[in-house]
Amino acid sequence: MDNAQNQAIKLLGSRLCDLVKVAERGELAHTHFLTPAESAFCLALAREQGIAKNVFVFGGYTDAERAKLYILPSYLWDQDTPALDAAREYLDVELSDSVKVVKISGSGYRTLSHRDYLGAVLALGLERRSIGDVIVSDQGYAIVFAEPGAASLLLCELDRVGSDKISVEPYSIDRDFSAPRAIENITDTGASARFDCVVGALARLSREKAQTLIKSGMCQVDYCEETRLDVEIKPPCNVTVRGFGKYNVLRFDGETKRHRLRLVAQKYV
Repeated sequence: MDNAQNQAIKLLGSRLCDLVKVAERGELAHTHFLTPAESAFCLALAREQGIAKNVFVFGGYTDAERAKLYILPSYLWDQDTPALDAAREYLDVELSDSVKVVKISGSGYRTLSHRDYLGAVLALGLERRSIGDVIVSDQGYAIVFAEPGAASLLLCELDRVGSDKISVEPYSIDRDFSAPRAIENITDTGASARFDCVVGALARLSREKAQTLIKSGMCQVDYCEETRLDVEIKPPCNVTVRGFGKYNVLRFDGETKRHRLRLVAQKYV
């Protein structure tokens, strides 16, 4: 991990401590939009501090990749229900106000990509952390999750994406909203549940090449860098192999007659 990453992690740790103090005053505390790796770090830190049951991540919909980390106000800390459910029951307005959703519609003149939409949004001077997921539909529009201030700027200032004239409007989603994700089903075998064996099976690499990638810091488990070759992978979990893709390891489905482990996974494409 380089110095910039170390500094970012330290800042997140300090930020979490500040948010606990806000929650102790009886407010719903939250971060900006975090990357999956940042969310994983914050959740691990919350477990270490014994406040995990009062913490949840939410990016406007349940399975958001970029999400905010929330801490329930102290008067809800004794709830037996999961933290997100408690927030939806008692703080639904506050939760909804913390993440706004806008729809950016193209003219149909050209096909716009995720990069096109995100580039146009950030060109307004917005920081990446003020924008959550950008979900591109094949119907010629994108749904953007954003901080309230960022959403207001998009509604007022964004009029083009690339060379295309677009329109922006507020958008509402149902509570059971989910983002369409293209996946490729993977079934393969490996010698064991060791990380190098799993990476080799997922990325269709020899064990030696998989080991080189892992040692080089090119692989993550649940968005955290993992450089140990022999760590045991315990599904379900996410494995990322830089340059090859992101995978959802679903399960190990017994052994073959040759005593190799059956791996069942999905690749996000």
